[in-house]
Amino acid sequence: PGTIVAPGASVLDAGMLMAERRKATLVVDDGRLVGIFGFKDMMTRVVAKELQMELTEVSTVMTPNPESVSPDMTVLEALQMMHDFKFLTLPVCEEDGTVVGLVDVMDVIYGCGGVEGWRSVFNSTLDLDDASDTASAHSGRRSTARSEGKSTVRSMQPTKDTRSVSMLRPKKPLISSDEE
Repeated sequence: PGTIVAPGASVLDAGMLMAERRKATLVVDDGRLVGIFGFKDMMTRVVAKELQMELTEVSTVMTPNPESVSPDMTVLEALQMMHDFKFLTLPVCEEDGTVVGLVDVMDVIYGCGGVEGWRSVFNSTLDLDDASDTASAHSGRRSTARSEGKSTVRSMQPTKDTRSVSMLRPKKPLISSDEE
């Protein structure tokens, strides 16, 4: 599950939750996502600058107003977004802004079939016949159809993974409070 902290939480508290859950922290104020605090933020904005973790509020070092995705976004769409924008983590929010959870690149890889799923993608790509003009570098597959004695080659489209990000491993986020 993801982790949620208030903007006034200390970096130390956020870091402890991150270490425990091995996830970035969503910064939520009044039920709305206002920022994300990830491992890169911790290293570049806190550790590298030698800030005192117990005295630094997470709101001063978080990434404000992060992109978020709908729970209905497919796993492959999430992977594409992560790739295109170089995100390792995506907050998942309802249309009204309600925080649903958090997915990271490992959740998406797991959702795409884990190690075996990725191994088959890489193996099929490596098996392409580079000299062939009938193999598709896009799909890695080819098929031959016979029609009136002629042989025609067409590329088969890969099966599209239509599972949504809400079907991945993350559950409802844990909420940190100052009373703990």
